[in-house]
Amino acid sequence: MIPFLQVENAAVSRFFAGFAYPLNRCGRCCLASLIVLAVFPLNRLTTSLVLGQDSTTTTANKPVTPSTSSQFSSSNSSGSTFVSIESGLEAISRGGEPRTVAELQALEKQQEKVASQISSVTVNVQQGSAQGSGVIITADGFVLTAAHVAGKPGREAKIMLSNGTQVRAKTLGTNRAMDAGLLQIIDKIGKPWPHASLGESSKLRPGQWVIAAGHPGGWMADRPAVIRVGRILQKMSSTLVTDCALIGGDSGGPLFDLNGRLIGIHSRIGTETADNMHVPIDVYRDSWDRLAASQAWGSLPGFKPIVGIAGRKGENGDGPAEVGSVIPKGPADRLGILPGDIILSYDGNVVKSFNDLKRAVSESLPGDRVEIKFDRRGEVFRKNIIVAVEEP
Repeated sequence: MIPFLQVENAAVSRFFAGFAYPLNRCGRCCLASLIVLAVFPLNRLTTSLVLGQDSTTTTANKPVTPSTSSQFSSSNSSGSTFVSIESGLEAISRGGEPRTVAELQALEKQQEKVASQISSVTVNVQQGSAQGSGVIITADGFVLTAAHVAGKPGREAKIMLSNGTQVRAKTLGTNRAMDAGLLQIIDKIGKPWPHASLGESSKLRPGQWVIAAGHPGGWMADRPAVIRVGRILQKMSSTLVTDCALIGGDSGGPLFDLNGRLIGIHSRIGTETADNMHVPIDVYRDSWDRLAASQAWGSLPGFKPIVGIAGRKGENGDGPAEVGSVIPKGPADRLGILPGDIILSYDGNVVKSFNDLKRAVSESLPGDRVEIKFDRRGEVFRKNIIVAVEEP
């Protein structure tokens, strides 16, 4: 934790796909940061930046599918968050540690400059009773978030902007294997949306300083996006690990480098609370065409959805979706589904075979409440089932 930065502290709860984790420490300390305790006051950093006018008039707008090249050019600094590096910070921006008070002051100034820009593009995402964060990346209102925040394609969501204005959005695609999701704002304000400058996660290295933003605990009218500063601990093609503490409501929020370039999206925490995982921006670049086309694929790591039904032994899955067995105490068992029942539809999708059922379930998320229709000796039942997660 860098002590001169505004952080969310105290014991707070973090959730990922409906599971809660206690969190009461923010990142790791570095020796150099201890020097600053006598120099800079806590909570000095101000992160609020009002978007346009105090009140925004919105009208409906149809989603527009962008091209990959227009959104993810390799040197995209056209967004509103890019800032130049302070003089003397070149080595630190590449992963070095500040060793003098002057370097610490320069690092604080750089962080303040980035924080003042990223607040206007960091949004709160609401879908039903669930809340997360997101970041606007285009002038026409495309928003990156986590797959477990976006949920299923084609749903309406609410976006809370930095000035408290609420607008409507539509969920688009989700790469659930990477926890990458996309939405687009369907209201418009008569001018381009402020949007983040994009970076490249392939060029990152362990030790680099990063800045995380989000709305932990959900949207709060009297609090701007919360800023945390940390460093990259590990860099993989599928995951960035930092010591920027993530908690409930941060999922889907943005991770920036010291130039204010978007380099990742918050996903989850690991076994240690200082191990915070982010989806690299290059994952969105590589998945863009499918995300923009509202496709959903893969399963969230460690969160494979199940309903507790198995097919008949020896069946290849092409025949009618007849229940062969039910997992004790699983969702189907609690619902009263029995061996011999034939599944007719799942979440509005017609089920003609057990393979159809498996595909439909795979498109769900743990915690989803969906309608399942089944036949029992000629009598048809419709019931709501809550999707569970496969135990390891």
